[in-house]
Amino acid sequence: MIESIKRQKILPILRGVPEEEAYFLVECLLETDISILEISVNQPGSFDLINGLNQKFGRDLTVGAGTVVDTPIAYKAADYGAAFFLSPSFSADVANTSRRLNIPYIPGAYSPTEIQQAYEAGADLIKVFPVRQVGPGYIKDVLASLNHVNLMAVGGVGLDNVNSWFEAGVQAVGIGSSLFPKDWVQKNEKSLIVQRLKEFQLESLKKKGE
Repeated sequence: MIESIKRQKILPILRGVPEEEAYFLVECLLETDISILEISVNQPGSFDLINGLNQKFGRDLTVGAGTVVDTPIAYKAADYGAAFFLSPSFSADVANTSRRLNIPYIPGAYSPTEIQQAYEAGADLIKVFPVRQVGPGYIKDVLASLNHVNLMAVGGVGLDNVNSWFEAGVQAVGIGSSLFPKDWVQKNEKSLIVQRLKEFQLESLKKKGE
């Protein structure tokens, strides 16, 4: 699962999105071969949405649960069909639970100490969150010493800077609202959304200097 996220590079994050709107956005994502996404479960109806997406799209889609901050949430997310867990922070309890359930866990971390602790607990991909305040240079500096870890930048990634995060060394990025302009979603502007997703993909693949 972690390798699939790294290959996809962009992990869409849906938070507080109504069911029909989520179905529409998933159809847009699948048109660009983005088939793995995160549903943040700290909003009403999130667990039902995970189940609904799995029922509607089946094997074409892989849905993870975000904001899994404790063991009860982890078990509930698993019961509703979450294929992986993410969190804004690191929890040893969630890490142990994910191992028992054999479900991948992407914990959040910020400082080099937190990142190393998450790595030592078995994290194959670590979510640096929020990155808006630190910038790509921070990632580059962290990886200069901790070059054995795999990082994902979340919380401040947009079309204007997505390439900079990959140049700094992240393996993936998590992106929420900036992937889907609200007015386009409300008007069901599928072609515009698909084009924007393709622009994000192209930017994430650019080599330095292109």
